[in-house]
Amino acid sequence: MTVSSILDYLAKKFLISSSSLSRPLLEVACHLITYETLGDYILQKVPISRNFINTVPESQVFPIPALCSLSYALRLIQRFEFKCNHEEWLNNVKPNLGPGISERVMDALASTDDNLESCWKLKAEFKADYGVLVIPTVPGPPPNLNLDGITLSDFRAKAFSLLAVAGMSGFCQIPVPLGMQDGLPVSVSLLARDGADFFLLHLVQAFYQTVKERAAAIWESGL
Repeated sequence: MTVSSILDYLAKKFLISSSSLSRPLLEVACHLITYETLGDYILQKVPISRNFINTVPESQVFPIPALCSLSYALRLIQRFEFKCNHEEWLNNVKPNLGPGISERVMDALASTDDNLESCWKLKAEFKADYGVLVIPTVPGPPPNLNLDGITLSDFRAKAFSLLAVAGMSGFCQIPVPLGMQDGLPVSVSLLARDGADFFLLHLVQAFYQTVKERAAAIWESGL
């Protein structure tokens, strides 16, 4: 069974539209319902994201180029802000940071304000109200302990790409737990415009139990 079965059920039950599992996106609107893939949706709504597609480092590549653009722009912003806020403390204290963290901190300290203006434009362009989006919470099962660095970095890049949707748009996001599959938790995430927190909470409360029961039935059927 895949998350797409649950997304399809949401589409039928709550008048939400969905596409294939590989590029899932649902949109809820009062008067307009469209079928979109997540990558195409972002490129359409945030045209400036196209400018980043060819600049994304290979280590951050994700099967959906538009998500890579969001992720890359968010990383540039976060690194530069981290540097501005913590560079003096890091240089004075010289803390002993663990592997992985140390490398990312060094990358942040080496960052510049190049392309920051484009990053802020992308972020501003993505703040419009697009209804409710439903996307996977994470790209797949959690990584195993003692995973090799390359595979772990790949998982982190994919996860950060999904997180970048809320990070760049400012949307509120709610992970909706749907149950356990093969001993692992399964969920989807709902996102709505900044300030729509209560609306999103009420929306989840309205359909949560029904969707959870439907997910259990789908898993039991082996779909």
